[in-house]
Amino acid sequence: MNHTLKLFNTWQITLPKSWRTKYNTKSFLAEETDKWLLIKPIMDDDVVYYENKEWFWIYSESGIDPLDIIYKIKKLQNG
Repeated sequence: MNHTLKLFNTWQITLPKSWRTKYNTKSFLAEETDKWLLIKPIMDDDVVYYENKEWFWIYSESGIDPLDIIYKIKKLQNG
């Protein structure tokens, strides 16, 4: 399902209520490709992921098992 998202004066967008209800998460991954900006739900609200051209960072308030990091990275790469 496609939705048009409105950019507000604060440079924020609001995700449709149907998406917020369906995925039941407050964390989304925004991925920039050559042609698209993809928004994907992150089902584990405890983990935050940041990335730019030079580095990436994964943070969790309660800590992360290294094997879980590997699993999550592979899951992000595979969609």
